[in-house]
Amino acid sequence: MVSLELGLDVLRSYKRLPYTPWHALAEFVDNSTQSYINNKEALDKALHEAGERLTVSITYDRPSGLLRIVDNAMGMSLADLQYALKIGQPPAITSGRSKYGLGMKMAACWFGDSWTIRTKQLGESIEHQIDVSVEDVAQGNSELPYRASPDRPLAEHYTVIEIRELNRQMHGRTLGKIREFLSSMYRVDIRNGDLCLEWQGDALKWEMDEQFAKASDGSPYRRDFRFDVGDKVVFGWVGVLDRGSRAKAGFSILHANRVIKGWPESWRPQPIFGQIEGSNDLVNQRLTGEVHLDPFVVNHTKDGIQFMGDEEELVEDGLKEACAQYREFAKNRRRDPRPPSDLEVQAAVDEFQSEIESPELVDTIVFHEIPPDDVVDADIEAYVDSVDVDDAIFRTSFAYSGVTVDVRGILASDRSPNDPYVVAESTHPERVLVVINFNHPHMLQINGSDNLANYFRHCMYDAIAEWQARNQASTVHPGTIRQLKDRLLRVRELLQINSMG
Repeated sequence: MVSLELGLDVLRSYKRLPYTPWHALAEFVDNSTQSYINNKEALDKALHEAGERLTVSITYDRPSGLLRIVDNAMGMSLADLQYALKIGQPPAITSGRSKYGLGMKMAACWFGDSWTIRTKQLGESIEHQIDVSVEDVAQGNSELPYRASPDRPLAEHYTVIEIRELNRQMHGRTLGKIREFLSSMYRVDIRNGDLCLEWQGDALKWEMDEQFAKASDGSPYRRDFRFDVGDKVVFGWVGVLDRGSRAKAGFSILHANRVIKGWPESWRPQPIFGQIEGSNDLVNQRLTGEVHLDPFVVNHTKDGIQFMGDEEELVEDGLKEACAQYREFAKNRRRDPRPPSDLEVQAAVDEFQSEIESPELVDTIVFHEIPPDDVVDADIEAYVDSVDVDDAIFRTSFAYSGVTVDVRGILASDRSPNDPYVVAESTHPERVLVVINFNHPHMLQINGSDNLANYFRHCMYDAIAEWQARNQASTVHPGTIRQLKDRLLRVRELLQINSMG
C-alpha cells in the first residue's frame, strides 16, 4: 500500500511562502473578524455591556523582536484551539474569511520560529496557552507545551498571539505600507464601524472615500452593477473620480467584504484599462470601483482570486460592459474642436504637478551638465547619419530663397530607450530632418491616435521653428522659436475652419 503523508517539516517551508507582511497579518485579522461574525449575537451583547467594540490590535517592537496580535473576539475553548492547530483542517464555516485551515499557522511560521497563543472563550472560566517552536515540531516533537489558567472571569474573551525569533525585520517604508494595506483591506468593517483595527497603537481609518464627478443634473457619476458568470453572481459599483489620481483609480476586489486586491495596488483589468497595469490616461486616473467576487475561489495567501477555466475573461467582459458608459465619460476623448473639460484639465494638472514636484526632476535639472555645442552637433550628426532618410513616414517640402527645403520625419523603432526622445537636424539650409525614438520611455505615456499625432506635431514643429529662426533671422532670441512654433500650432485650426467652409 502506498500512502501520501504530510511531514511536520512542512512548517519550515512556510517561511518561504510568497507572503507580504500585510497579507500575513491579515490572516490573524481574518480569524478575529470571522470569530466575531460567527458569534455576532453573543459578542454584540458582551461588547455592549463592556462599552467596547470588536478590536484587533497589532504591535511590532523591533528592538525586542516581538510581534503581538490581540483581539477581543469570541476566544477559543480547548477543543477549538486543538482544532485550530490542525494543519489543513478547514473551519466549520468556509463561506467567510477563514477558508483552508492554513492561514494562522502559515502566517505565524512565516513571521517567526517561536510563537505563543493565549486565549479565553466568552462564558468559560479557563484560559488556555500553548507554545510553538517551529524547529521542535519540524524535528518530530508534535506535543506542544500547554498551560491552563482557571478561575478567569466568565465575561472575559480574547486571543493573544505573540511571535518571536522573527524571520524578517520590518522597518521604514514597510511599516507605512502595512498601515496603508490593512486600512484598505478592512475598509468595509472600518467604514461600517464593525471593527477597530489598531496598528502600533493607532486606530486605522479608511480615508479614501471617493469624491465623484457630477453629471449635469448634479448627480454623482457612481452606480451599482450586478451580473452573472455562470451560476456565480458578481456585484459592486463603478464611479468616475472628480479629481484624477492614478493611486485612487482602479478596482478593488472584495471577498466576504474583505479586500483581496485593491488600493494602493488596485486591479486594472486590461480590457478596461489598456496595457498591463494600465497606462496613465484619463481612464486610469478617474475610473474606480469595487467588485465583490464572493462565489469565486481565493488563493491560499488570499491576495488574489484563483479563477477557473475562462472565469477571469468572463468577469472582465461583464465588468467592461457594466462600466462602459462610465469608462467613456472618464476617457472623454475630444472629437471636436472644443476646449478641454474641467475633468481633463484637472487630470493633466494632477499628473504634471506630481511630476514637477518630484526629486527626480530636481536631480535632472541640477546634476546634468549642459554639453558643449560641438559635442551636441557631433552627436546629432552621428545620429542622423545612422538613419535612412528614405524611411520617412511623413514628409513635405517648400520653396525658400530659390531652393527646395525637404522636411522629413522618421520613426526609429531600432533605437535604445537610452537614446534621445527626438533628434532634429535644422542647421542644413535645404533640409529639416526629425528622428523620433519610438522606444523612449516617454512613448509609454502616449495613448490613442490623437495624443500620438499631437506628439508628432510638437516634435516636427520644434524643428521647423528652429530651422526658420536660423535661416530668417540675423540673431535668434530665445523667444523667437516659440513665436514661430505658435504660428505652426494654429495650422490645424485653419484646416478645420477651411474644411467647414
